[in-house]
Amino acid sequence: MSTARLGTRRLVLASGALIAASALATAAAFVDYADVNVSLDGTRNTFDIRTAGSDSPTWEPTAADWEQGNPTAYEVSLRSGATLAPGGSLAVRIGAQNSSPSLAGLLSLTITDPQPRGNATDPRTGAYLELFDQLVFTVRQGSTVLFDHVPATALQTYRWAEPLPAGDDVVLDVLIELPSAVDNRWQGASTAVLFHFEAENS
Repeated sequence: MSTARLGTRRLVLASGALIAASALATAAAFVDYADVNVSLDGTRNTFDIRTAGSDSPTWEPTAADWEQGNPTAYEVSLRSGATLAPGGSLAVRIGAQNSSPSLAGLLSLTITDPQPRGNATDPRTGAYLELFDQLVFTVRQGSTVLFDHVPATALQTYRWAEPLPAGDDVVLDVLIELPSAVDNRWQGASTAVLFHFEAENS
């Protein structure tokens, strides 16, 4: 709560006769002030984004699908038996929703490996453990291409040019490819992929 004091009314007189001085003394005995209390209601100033996703190519998010992705990431469960072999690909749909009551936000997307293992190898086989750096990503929002066959090592943050209005969402089609050139050195390698949405109110 902020309080703004408007102050005391003052009577200012120039020099004059005795009667004017008496009037000034009498008037000065009356003091008046007023306070203005400004209450800021923050209930509609909250800012929040939620996430959802599916490996179904026809998935469209419902109100029940959206979940908080912070501090624990929303996890997309792949179909049982889903694999990614050299020359193959996996498709998922992911989304972000601005669930704020009134604030719009500038959205960005960063694709990362949440648990990078670098060049670590299996001590038994000598094969690499980490697969993320071998992947190639294509991300589309409708007819707009955000990432076009971008290798994981060349990924950069994508930033939307226009704010996402309160209550609106974006749904993205993601294609994750493993090039056919990836050989047996990555036999049995694995990775997680983190799609990190971030928004700043505008």
